[in-house]
Amino acid sequence: MNLLLNYSFPKELKIRKSSEYEGIFGTSKRLRSKHFNILYVHNSLGYSRAGIVVGKRNVRSAVKRNRIKRVVREVFRNNKSLFDSLDVVFLATKWSDKLNYSNVEREIKEAIRSHLS
Repeated sequence: MNLLLNYSFPKELKIRKSSEYEGIFGTSKRLRSKHFNILYVHNSLGYSRAGIVVGKRNVRSAVKRNRIKRVVREVFRNNKSLFDSLDVVFLATKWSDKLNYSNVEREIKEAIRSHLS
């Protein structure tokens, strides 16, 4: 019995191309929470993908921007079942750098469950 867990976040689960982002920004539906705007559109891949945008105007420090991206990526990875066959882009707003993992997870889960369930 293999007890090793897969904690990877492979390339297939990431939205990477600017054309994919443009498609999502153009045709998506939007959810708003206090610290995040969540754009989503259904895909035909059979699995969900995530993109994360943290603007320099909202969070000045590169270290803090990267931390937000890591935390949101981890929330997405741990809760993939909430996002079935969706392309999701998380847009961080001001003050999102003050949140810890549990706050980010709670806020994203509440937004997704209230609108997609």
